[in-house]
Amino acid sequence: MSVQRWLSLILAATVLGRVAFLVLFGHTLSLETSGYDTYAANLADGRGYTRFDDRDADSELPPLYPFFLAGVYTLFGRDPIPVALVQTAFDGLTALLLFLIGRRVAGETVGLLAAALYGLYPYLLFQNLTENDTAIFILLLVCAVWLAYRAHDTRDWRLAAALGAVFGLAALTKLLIVLILPLLALWWWRQIGLRAAARLALIAGAALVIVIAPWVIRNTRLHGELVLISTNGGSNLHQGNNACVADTLARGWDAQWVDCLNTPPDGLSELETDRWHRDQALEYLRDHPDEWLHLFGTKLLVLWSPAIMPHDLPPDADREDDAVLQYNTTAFEAARIVHLLYFTPLLVLGVIGLGLAWRDRLPVGPLLAVMTAITVGYVIFHSSTRYRSPADPFLFVLSAYAITRAWAWLAPRLPVKYQRRSLLK
Repeated sequence: MSVQRWLSLILAATVLGRVAFLVLFGHTLSLETSGYDTYAANLADGRGYTRFDDRDADSELPPLYPFFLAGVYTLFGRDPIPVALVQTAFDGLTALLLFLIGRRVAGETVGLLAAALYGLYPYLLFQNLTENDTAIFILLLVCAVWLAYRAHDTRDWRLAAALGAVFGLAALTKLLIVLILPLLALWWWRQIGLRAAARLALIAGAALVIVIAPWVIRNTRLHGELVLISTNGGSNLHQGNNACVADTLARGWDAQWVDCLNTPPDGLSELETDRWHRDQALEYLRDHPDEWLHLFGTKLLVLWSPAIMPHDLPPDADREDDAVLQYNTTAFEAARIVHLLYFTPLLVLGVIGLGLAWRDRLPVGPLLAVMTAITVGYVIFHSSTRYRSPADPFLFVLSAYAITRAWAWLAPRLPVKYQRRSLLK
């Protein structure tokens, strides 16, 4: 079949697989799996951006996903199924863009394989249909990487501006995106020279600032001092850097599920609470340098573990919380096995593919930029499979390259009738 037909089949399988999940397991989706629902409901009801029904505005969570949810709620009602359907469309677009990236890096076969590996990825059949920001963040990341390649190839300032705008939207979802742009600038510098790279990077950076500026102004006016995106950075840093988190993660528990931290003093404002958590984390790190290797090593291993993390419930977990209990259902336990069988070989192939691509001088810099930023960001904060999953599509491009190279080596050694079926043809 032609490349277009293969791509159409892959995109159809991506969408239909998610629709099948909704038919079979749609009843397991919940609005209670994150704090975004409360913000979205208040926005849709005209109460502004706040997690409280009877209090003033706040900035605890980044705004893009709650505003997206508010739009879905306004159009279709406060129901997880419409949210899942829209996010299914996001996954279809992501698979298409991933094909374009794979084709740019190593040819059409790699693009098709990368799109298929993403579209059939079992973990995201669940994760990207639930009410959290993973699907939209992955879409923005993949779009940004594709624009980075296009800006490199054309030197077109408009593509750099579009890249910066996409980064701005992504920053309104997760601020760690800002770590990626300097790495892309370094790749541009290596590929097209300092002057052209600086021009593209400055334009992209300016566009990013323009996109986030209204929210930064809103936050600064609300709190009386500069606040970029949200005020949960301190609490996240504290959850990931304390005396018990390494052991918590090593047992397969999520750092957010175990309350082993001191409680902030009463009477603190939102910003003061955020600073208090940040200071607690920094104090722990400053006073316990001998624990760094164990702490950061554990977070790194957990982040890239082939097993879904979290994979167990702590003894004191809230057994009435549906969002927690879904991790211990029979269906989810079966899904863990499927994920392990699917992701483990792709992780190994991705490492091999990276080595081969590096040796073959393929343009994998933007892929590495994303994987590096996500790894550094969550090793500093705290780890889980959901936090790593935005890096997985880029790993799959490298896995796809390893598969094509393995087939290129194996095909000439097969009987003649099988050689005609070579993936490279």
